[in-house]
Amino acid sequence: MACKNCNSLNQKRQFSSKGELTRFLRRLRNLVEDGKIVEFPSFTDLADVEDDGSWPDIIECQFGCPDCGTEFAFKANSHHKKAPEWLPKRATHRRR
Repeated sequence: MACKNCNSLNQKRQFSSKGELTRFLRRLRNLVEDGKIVEFPSFTDLADVEDDGSWPDIIECQFGCPDCGTEFAFKANSHHKKAPEWLPKRATHRRR
């Protein structure tokens, strides 16, 4: 059964344009502010990832769905030629 909070985030994504990535980051911030997903302490805080592209060299933000327990990671590394990624992981717990 699909989770109403995170169903739209449950696909791996790679971002090929700055505009696409900026829109996704804004959406992600809104979801965190609305409590639909939770940001976990991680290597990089979402607040450190600016819309203008002035980011740290390495970004790794971790998130989780408070309803179903699915975890997510946003990763980017300016030293590699790999596009920034959004990665869903398996649920580690399930709320009752």
